[in-house]
Amino acid sequence: MELESMCDEVPDEIHKDLGSSHRSESKFCHMVLGKRKVMLAVSQLLVLFFLCASLYGILGSDVLLRSEIFALLLLSVIAHIAGKVVSLIKLPPLIGMLIIGFLFRNLPFIPFYKNISIRWATTLRASAFVIILLKAGLGLDAEKLKSLKLIVFQLAFSPCIVEAMVISITSHFLLNLPWTWAIMLGFVISAVSPAVVVPGLLNLQDRSIGIKKGIPTLVIAAASVDDILAITGFTIMFSVSLSAGSNLWITLLKGILEPVGGLTYGILFGVTFWILPGSQSFSSTSLFYHVILLCLGGFAGMFLSKRLEIAGAGPMACLVMAFVASLHWKKDIQHLESIEKTIGVVWIILQPFLFSLIGAEVSVQNLQSNLGNTILVLLIALAFRIVTAMFASFGGDFNLKENIFIAVAWLPKATVQAAVGPQALDYVLTNNMGKEMEDLAQKILTGAVLSIIMTAPIGAALIAILGPLLLSHDNKTDKKELNQLEENVNKDESRSDFDVSNQA
Repeated sequence: MELESMCDEVPDEIHKDLGSSHRSESKFCHMVLGKRKVMLAVSQLLVLFFLCASLYGILGSDVLLRSEIFALLLLSVIAHIAGKVVSLIKLPPLIGMLIIGFLFRNLPFIPFYKNISIRWATTLRASAFVIILLKAGLGLDAEKLKSLKLIVFQLAFSPCIVEAMVISITSHFLLNLPWTWAIMLGFVISAVSPAVVVPGLLNLQDRSIGIKKGIPTLVIAAASVDDILAITGFTIMFSVSLSAGSNLWITLLKGILEPVGGLTYGILFGVTFWILPGSQSFSSTSLFYHVILLCLGGFAGMFLSKRLEIAGAGPMACLVMAFVASLHWKKDIQHLESIEKTIGVVWIILQPFLFSLIGAEVSVQNLQSNLGNTILVLLIALAFRIVTAMFASFGGDFNLKENIFIAVAWLPKATVQAAVGPQALDYVLTNNMGKEMEDLAQKILTGAVLSIIMTAPIGAALIAILGPLLLSHDNKTDKKELNQLEENVNKDESRSDFDVSNQA
């Protein structure tokens, strides 16, 4: 066992009750860990230095102060530092990263955001999103998912539809939106954000919190279905409201094809990874190719789905592909853990880009004078969402505390709102559709922006704080013991089969 995990697993109270020798060991342990953290920070700075030096050597002035590369690197580094600072007070790092992105966009004396193109911002966000979905897929528990499949769909559909309906009604009367625009706003806001929810749940899962009842698996699986439903609803209402040149029936057909296409892609390549690269055992060669195939397969699924205009299929494809592949890789738990750790390193690199660029989507200039009514609409909708999510999780053998946590985990909004919130306004401005349509589209954007501000940081913090308080703390050795038990059972079965064949 590694020194760090040993230190983490022994509480301070136990050290106090033990003798002086154990206290000395504890001090030594934490002293070594402190030294390791310093050396890690120095290593990261050296990596950054070599990266900047290499880029300057290759690209010259294209990486200097006013370049896009410099702006992205600066944003990423500051966001990473902010994440570390926020984590010192036991809050998720993404909160610090979101705040840095928001400041980077809105402070007038920081001129670098204008150098970042929409193309690279969306590409980096999507790339980081792929990695967190792969991490989530690898961490899904097949047995728990099988037992919770009905609740997955209840949790995916019920809160999303109820919140969309509530926003539609309240925004029609409070924001004076036409019904079609009000329903569009409902679907823009009703989507949960896997980019915010999944890291918090994976952190709880790594700490063996709530895993016995499969709560991280339930919420992660339901989140991807929820997003497809919300994006499909938005696309249909966008077409109806703006007559965007697309046939309504084609839009409806795409809404069906997206989850089917994502599932097909994920299952096909997930099973393919069972037999590739053809090695007889889980060797270092297999590890290398499995990580490369998984990452590139995820990127291909995400970006091809966008190119083919079936964007909802991408997240589903990534999640399912990693999950299906892990079903075979779990035969060697060390191999699977090595893959998860490698993917985790990639996530550490891309995480600051994802959350800082989401934070940068929030522009103070996009907040209108009807701020109060928009906040009221969101508060009413969130109240209905929480209650609906609690009822949706009933029947899953969860106690009241666990139902409350599931409802709270279903709050954060960010990725979908940042992606689709500006689309109506962009379309109206591009096609010169007039001041009235521009005002309606601006209200859609205002709602999307406020939903991110109100739910992403608070939701992430609540997941981190309430998870350990409301969920069960399960034995860290449970998984290893179960895997060992399965291996012993399989060996016993093979021996009995051999004995029967000999007797025959």
